Amino acid sequence: MNTRRTPHLAFLACCFLAACSTPACNCAGFTPEVQGTYQGDKINSAAAARLTSSGFGVLNRNSAQFLQLFAPGGVMNINVPCTPQSVALGPISAAQLAIADTGSAGCTDESCGRMDGTCSGDVGKDITIAFNSLSFSSAAPNLLKATVNATVQTGAIPISSTGNAPLLCFANQRAKFTVDLDTERAQPPTNDLALNLSFNIDTRWDQLLSIQVTSVGNAQACSGSATAPSCIDPNDMEIINEGCSSLAIAQLNAVKAVLINQITGQLQTQITDALKAFTCAQCGVNEACPNYGAVTSTCDVADTYWCFDDTDSAHCVPTMFGMEGRLDVGSFLGALGAPANAAMEVAIEAGGGAEANTNGLTAGIRGGAKAIQVADCVAVLPHVAPPALPLPDFDTGAPAGYDVGVSVSNQMLSEMLFNAEQSGALCLQIGNEQVSFLSSDLLSALLPSLATVTGNKPVPLRIVIRPQTAPKAVVGAGTFDAQGNMLEPLITMSWQGVEIDLYALIEDRYARLFTLAADVALPIGVDTDGCANITPVIGSLSNAITNIQVRDSEILAEDATTLASLVPALLTVAEPQLAGGLGSFTLPEVQGFSVRVLSAHGVGNIAGTQTYNHAAFYAQLADAGVTCTGPMKVATQGLVRGVNRGKASAKLMVPEGRYSWRVDEGFWSTWRMSIDGAVEVDHPRLLLGGAHVIELRNSDGEVQRVELQ
Repeated sequence: MNTRRTPHLAFLACCFLAACSTPACNCAGFTPEVQGTYQGDKINSAAAARLTSSGFGVLNRNSAQFLQLFAPGGVMNINVPCTPQSVALGPISAAQLAIADTGSAGCTDESCGRMDGTCSGDVGKDITIAFNSLSFSSAAPNLLKATVNATVQTGAIPISSTGNAPLLCFANQRAKFTVDLDTERAQPPTNDLALNLSFNIDTRWDQLLSIQVTSVGNAQACSGSATAPSCIDPNDMEIINEGCSSLAIAQLNAVKAVLINQITGQLQTQITDALKAFTCAQCGVNEACPNYGAVTSTCDVADTYWCFDDTDSAHCVPTMFGMEGRLDVGSFLGALGAPANAAMEVAIEAGGGAEANTNGLTAGIRGGAKAIQVADCVAVLPHVAPPALPLPDFDTGAPAGYDVGVSVSNQMLSEMLFNAEQSGALCLQIGNEQVSFLSSDLLSALLPSLATVTGNKPVPLRIVIRPQTAPKAVVGAGTFDAQGNMLEPLITMSWQGVEIDLYALIEDRYARLFTLAADVALPIGVDTDGCANITPVIGSLSNAITNIQVRDSEILAEDATTLASLVPALLTVAEPQLAGGLGSFTLPEVQGFSVRVLSAHGVGNIAGTQTYNHAAFYAQLADAGVTCTGPMKVATQGLVRGVNRGKASAKLMVPEGRYSWRVDEGFWSTWRMSIDGAVEVDHPRLLLGGAHVIELRNSDGEVQRVELQ
């Protein structure tokens, strides 16, 4: 997966949405694409990320690392170029001055250009700004505000008039003087410079997020009610006459203001350029730059190696905070017999919308998915563009004290599922090549007549799953009771009309035993260890499969009801392989900040329903370098033998407490309280013959393994 720069603000890190959006993550099955290569449809409401005021507090406590973004070592050297200026000295009078009239390098007198009243060949004046601290906050409508406490020391900046300056010199002479600004001359010894960064949506460039410095505040000369450190104290400026016999110092307040504007203008330019190094798209291989439809860009090979809009040479193409790439789903699901060429393009990138207030800043994330080609094993389904959604309201129903919120919309989840189905990724063929124990012995107790068909000997079976429609994602409340039982799933994967064929190898060829069709609604929640580890968990499967229909079963003697009862068990054959690829994962650190996941629930209720537009995840940020300590992990205990009763449940005797379980390395269940010293493990896979291993974990992380024979 091609991952572009991760911004220095944790809430924009797309790795909270997809673990493969940072270089440290394992992205097996992804191949990179250059920014702008993805040409499928995108939706603005794919996801969103929010940083709250308390999250800004964490960043502020660790702001030293952010200063490195534009001031390595906390120091910035900027150059004030020689600039002719008309300076108003009264209502109707002005003086023509050359600001930073330094002359050539090493020049000390007028013969080489110093204070000669012109700006020809002047190198300008280098000044030093030392940044002492940095703090962030947010403001409406879309601003990130950064306040930098700085010490400014300019040294002597030479200034001269272009001709005689009678308003500055009592004698009719050219004015020559230096201005030296040092914020340590008067108390307080520093200034607070206010940087306003706006989060904009670039409508020319695919609605990507664009971050710009809009102003440098508190850099004006103090006057009236404005006092330091929120302005520059004129007492910090020292003026030395080097020209006419008597300089009119009282007239120079206007010159001070001009000089301050020169300094802050260069400061804004330099910080903007430093930020552009992170926010402008860099040229790719062979100086390639992205195009979006008719909008094109070209690499600035002479200077920055950034990509600039061909119709506006000052407009750099915003970099993509996120990822674009090709997902080879066939390789991921190859162990389940998915077609090897099943693949789709995926894009997840910051953009589409941004809003802020004093409580925090929310940035939208655009996303899309597109099947590379429609597979032969599925019907071409019509695709309807989803309606636009507003940015989610993370704060409604949020856990107290959360710092970061990240959401993914039901639209994006359904887009991924739709294109996975169209690519053929859900056309699965599971035989004993993939699952070695898949033989007629598994079903001997449930289908006695199968032994007659197979000549009373075990033969390999094959399960073929044929999608008739694409699955959809439905976001729910994601609620649990006090004991950890799932009340409402966070996400339900709804798949209607899926067909399952069961084959047996009879006389050296696979013969179809029957076809089952059913609607599947898989309830999914998430569990966290109190730190950055997230585990998908499965709710009760008792009502997950409905509307079962049986046909073409004449080869067997069992009735339709008996055959229908096999659907849950047959579908769970694929569960261990899916759990291995979609199991627990750890959210990576972002710029040294680790996270502690608090909870997840649906936000943006769809009126008149119990469903939601977004699934939101909430977390707290740990200070840089601080490691979250989750529940103690105890080594797994050895096997305890049990008896496989051929039923879909097993009772395990345990001490009082909360437990979660999984069968044959499938998905973990939601937490359950033990009742009367036992936990009831209910899972349709237990209906299948052969040995099964149940793993039972308690809230301390201790795992016990039970083998049923």
